[in-house]
Amino acid sequence: MGHGLRQQWPALALALVGALAVATCVPQRRRSRAGGVAVGSLAEGTVRVVVLSDTHLAGPEYPLFSETGQLDNTAITRTQQRFWRAVHAANAVRPPASLALFAGDVVHNGIKYLATLGLNHTGMARLFAEPVNGFSVAAALLSRLRMPRLYAWGNHDSLTKCGQPAASAGRALLARVYRHYFGGAAKLYSSVNLGPWKVVSLNSMLGPTWDPTSEHCNTLLSSYGEEQLRWLDGQLAEGRPTVVVTHFPLTTSVLGEVETRHRWRDLASVLSAHSNVRLALSGHFHKGFDWQGLYPFPAAVLPAIRYNPQSFQVLDLLPDGSWEWADAPKNRGGGRCSDWWSYAGQARFEASVQPNDGGDCGVPAAGEEAQFALPDVLNRSSIPPVDRFNPERSCRFELAGPFLRACADGATPDCCDVVADTFRLSSTAPFSTCLCQPAFFEAATAHMEQEHGQDLTAVLGACVQQQRKLIVYRGGPLTWCPAPAD
Repeated sequence: MGHGLRQQWPALALALVGALAVATCVPQRRRSRAGGVAVGSLAEGTVRVVVLSDTHLAGPEYPLFSETGQLDNTAITRTQQRFWRAVHAANAVRPPASLALFAGDVVHNGIKYLATLGLNHTGMARLFAEPVNGFSVAAALLSRLRMPRLYAWGNHDSLTKCGQPAASAGRALLARVYRHYFGGAAKLYSSVNLGPWKVVSLNSMLGPTWDPTSEHCNTLLSSYGEEQLRWLDGQLAEGRPTVVVTHFPLTTSVLGEVETRHRWRDLASVLSAHSNVRLALSGHFHKGFDWQGLYPFPAAVLPAIRYNPQSFQVLDLLPDGSWEWADAPKNRGGGRCSDWWSYAGQARFEASVQPNDGGDCGVPAAGEEAQFALPDVLNRSSIPPVDRFNPERSCRFELAGPFLRACADGATPDCCDVVADTFRLSSTAPFSTCLCQPAFFEAATAHMEQEHGQDLTAVLGACVQQQRKLIVYRGGPLTWCPAPAD
């Protein structure tokens, strides 16, 4: 196995002790009603859901030092311990949750490892016969959750190589692996009814951008396929208040993926057609932030358990069709890391048995952005390396000015290179699709006009149309990132 990860069961046991000795904060609600519910109780008919994303559980087969930068290489060695802590913290939530909702990347590159054994029946038989691998570790840890589970799979739970169908995992193979390790409820996409509510998990990788034989194949983008979109339209037509979870954020979903005049031509059309969509959640970018009214319904990105075991959140679905977070302040304002909470309603105390896992959070840390010095970034070679610049919090405009300096003279090749790299659709990019977040885009537009006399939208459009760059921005032509209202 080479320099693979080693099972660290003693560390897991210690992590359990630490998970039970966490400092308590008083939960506050992102949305509240008059006469809010006290800590430790729920209004009658309320359904509680624990939402988690990007556990990236790595087994002993995964080679060390394969990640991008020191932060990711360190974090991948701690995924088992961190998810162990998250499981026990989630089990301690009182009143307990009725569902654990996963937003993808459950196992880190497990299907990619299967490809080394064979993407066929023989390879699966070899995988299933192994005593320990990433899938079996994940299954063991997931079995400790005291609630049913619903999965929206991620890119690390799949494998597509554009132009290489023989090196890509087909749907039937993926479905069999998921079912073998995670049970019959682990389908490619599915839904569950909870009281008056419906929770829908979608698969972001069943459309043309993840079809290795398609001319539109590009695994940085998400697409859903006609079959799934028609199914989703039917689910929403039931009229129940609905939470939709995808792995890829909505900003990555392509427009017009199905050639039809019906509303299942893309995810944007289906979701926009139904007023009962109450909330859309996703993962993939590893930092927790919301889209600030970008869509016809509230939408948010979840932080990653991979970096911090407290980066799950508790969602309460109320019987009147509204919802509220029980622990909204826990995440650090759009951060990779979250603060430590206890959910049983006890008095506040400091952990004494074992220090809390502070997480692998990034540089600059939350709250230190204004003091972080960055030189102007004028071309691709001057983009700071990820080990020196990897912000904990997402879409902080005070960090973006030096990068936009490359576009002072318009859509030059250097400008387009810098923007395409630093705003690319990847969790390793410092500003992943931040040009879709309304406040960030407004600040960037004003900055370019005031400091450089440039129209940001025109510059970005030229980079896309003339230099063929993949840049997602408000009103852009590629994905569901709506333009500002006039």
